[in-house]
Amino acid sequence: MKRKKNHLGFTITELILAIAVSSILVLTIGVVMVDTQKGWMDSYAKVHGGATADAMVAKAAFDKVIRKASRSFYRFDALDDITVYYYNDWLASTDLDRYARLYRSTDDASEMYIEHGTLESGVKKDIATEVLLASNVADLEFKPVSGGIEMKLALDDGRETTTVVSTAILHNE
Repeated sequence: MKRKKNHLGFTITELILAIAVSSILVLTIGVVMVDTQKGWMDSYAKVHGGATADAMVAKAAFDKVIRKASRSFYRFDALDDITVYYYNDWLASTDLDRYARLYRSTDDASEMYIEHGTLESGVKKDIATEVLLASNVADLEFKPVSGGIEMKLALDDGRETTTVVSTAILHNE
């Protein structure tokens, strides 16, 4: 009587089939991971760079300046140019002694600046700082609203377009 030998292991066909299934599974997981990483990087770039970042910086500066400005004294020089006046130390000052001007550059209409300076007897004395707030400005408009000022800022850097509308209440008298 012949005895059958019990061969342990896999046949070559079984090994090739297992390798093929494993390769397809690894390839699918790799493609999903690459697409997920690319999507995350695109989202991160939109939030932390370009037009969105500039818009948030300009909005924060606008809000800060307008909220400490005098309700009684501000001047619109154009739709895209506003000057507000405020106290350096609102507890100790009796006269408005500072100003801030938010404006679109006349040299390069795609840039928005803020200029801070001092006043002496209601007249501009010195420009203390001038800071570029945003580039790629497509539209900038300031207008009075009840008790405050509204800013509409549209930025377009070629990759994305962002529009910010912000209203800040003038607090000081």
